[in-house]
Amino acid sequence: MCSPVLKQVRAIVIRYRYGDRQHLDEALKRIFQFGLGGGIPRRNAPILQNIREEVSEDGKYCLVLVFEAKALQLSDFEKRQAKFTSFFGPGISSEIVKGEKDLYEVRLISNTTL
Repeated sequence: MCSPVLKQVRAIVIRYRYGDRQHLDEALKRIFQFGLGGGIPRRNAPILQNIREEVSEDGKYCLVLVFEAKALQLSDFEKRQAKFTSFFGPGISSEIVKGEKDLYEVRLISNTTL
């Protein structure tokens, strides 16, 4: 079952809003702490390229956010995995997966089964 939080995230991501710099801008700003100590420079911000919905092997709904991040490494995402979970939670867990080239997948997983 898709949680209300993941439904809202999906709606925000697929909606086009004139003037938005990027979808999920506020979430990424908090998670990656742009320009702050321990954060990353704003110019290195990951760019959302794609989303998809999946059902995990154990029957849980999963919203996959695919980011392009040329200046980041997998460890930059992994260090912030707990922040992804807490920002989109409760009832949500997250996984980070390295995709092709400069792509990284953030899997937001509902903790309820379908």
